[in-house]
Amino acid sequence: MKLHQVLFDELYAQGVRHIFGIPGDFVLNLYEALEQDGRFRLVTLSHEPAVGFAADGAARITNGLGVCVVTYGAGGLNLLNSVACAYAEESPLIVISGGPGKSEKRLGVQVHHEVKSYDSQFKIYKEVTEFGAVLDDPRTAAAQIRKAIECALKFKRPVYLEVPRDMVTADISALSNIEQVEMRVDEGAVDEAAQEIVSRMRAARAPVLIVGVEVHRFHLREKVLQLAERLQIPVTSSFLGRGVFPSRHPQFVGTYLGVVSPQPLREIVESSDCLLLLGELVSDTSLGVSADRINEDNLIVAVSREVFIKFHRFQHTPLDMLIDKLLMADLPVKGHIVQAMGTDVSAEIFDPFKQDEQIKMKHVIKLVNEFVERHPDMPLVADTGDALFASVDIRSNECIAPAYYATMGFAVPAALGAQIASGRRPLVLVGDGAFQMTGSEISHARRYGANPIVILLNNSRWEMLQAFFPEAHYNETVGWPFSKLADLWGGRGFRANTPRQLRDALDAAFDEEKRFTLIEVGLQPGDISPILRGFVQAVKMRVHAT
Repeated sequence: MKLHQVLFDELYAQGVRHIFGIPGDFVLNLYEALEQDGRFRLVTLSHEPAVGFAADGAARITNGLGVCVVTYGAGGLNLLNSVACAYAEESPLIVISGGPGKSEKRLGVQVHHEVKSYDSQFKIYKEVTEFGAVLDDPRTAAAQIRKAIECALKFKRPVYLEVPRDMVTADISALSNIEQVEMRVDEGAVDEAAQEIVSRMRAARAPVLIVGVEVHRFHLREKVLQLAERLQIPVTSSFLGRGVFPSRHPQFVGTYLGVVSPQPLREIVESSDCLLLLGELVSDTSLGVSADRINEDNLIVAVSREVFIKFHRFQHTPLDMLIDKLLMADLPVKGHIVQAMGTDVSAEIFDPFKQDEQIKMKHVIKLVNEFVERHPDMPLVADTGDALFASVDIRSNECIAPAYYATMGFAVPAALGAQIASGRRPLVLVGDGAFQMTGSEISHARRYGANPIVILLNNSRWEMLQAFFPEAHYNETVGWPFSKLADLWGGRGFRANTPRQLRDALDAAFDEEKRFTLIEVGLQPGDISPILRGFVQAVKMRVHAT
């Protein structure tokens, strides 16, 4: 079989139906083969970083594979930051890059887009992928394709395949005797870890479950929901794990971010004598900048293949097997349920306001919460900046955001990828600075039948950064006519300077079925969300204190 046939057959067999990319001369042969194959919808955007974010968004919302196809050098290296984000946040991407042909390499002549050597790009990608291969050997190419896809699925991280441009139509050996990617399992360790967790749960007075991002990545959401309902205990989420556990579930008490969190939520988590964190390691974002508020003696951490209980470390303990063991165990029903309302949202969000006063961030959050309550099936896609921190106070049942890697420019292309892949219309929260990085990709929405609702928070600067040093002059952005650009790009633009205008614009946007909508919210400089305000204060105390 031809190399491209094997590659496309393997991707299709794993449920891939959309491929994101930008063509270039080193990958044109593969694009020709892709178009002639006809099984995939090819989604081309304007800039490689957006290609990566779109594929990432597609992977996150479908819980499947995201696929990017780009050219060598200028394309592949331009994609790198998006792939780094996917690696850091455990999103499985297949990065396929064109490359110099075998014949070109034999001649030893430098080719355009080459950096230091033919292999520079391949070496660089080793730092942001779980597996990589250059498909230049007909005897091993099929096996390397299969191994790359298997690694992406099992480790939930990006992989890299470079296809020399004269290998696209080369005959390669058939798949046979493929070496499986070994994932060692210690069943004894799984049993022992489960028993110790159950024992600690039984002895606990006020246990709490913290849900991390791996619960979603490893398709464990329904099982964790079942576990929580069996235990009848409060459930919170990590920053990256927001939306994994339904935010409108009666047991959900909010996203815990240490001293940043609302006081009722802090009391629930910080007074717990047994915290079970499923699916994420402790970091400055997974439990907030003040993770030291947690008593480590009370913390149990279960990640993809390890469990940590005080001084005990259990290795080769897959998270899915551990949860299965817990569900089969005689779990204690604690009945330790609290009233969620008031614990999961900052108190000032509920402050009264006038419909025609100057709009503030707390008004935006209140009105968006009202909107998602009426439309609970809309996923929320948030960008880095105050959009990200404001989203913590928004009760969306599903949230996609770069909450750990925290790269800007994620939301708009990720929302496009998410809607194109799933058919679900997203609500997007993005700042003016992040929009200026990748927001123009929204111009592709009409072409692909996408109609996201974009709320653009415009305060004419990178407000999250300004909050750390309020007198700084280096965070100002150049003003764009955002709402007018939306009209020019085939969408519908609104500008909201009051709560009434934002409410009306949201209602009109939802009724707009064919076009995307951009609502530019005019905010005053210095006006930030309660969560960001608390985060800045906490970071200053920890990092910038002298």
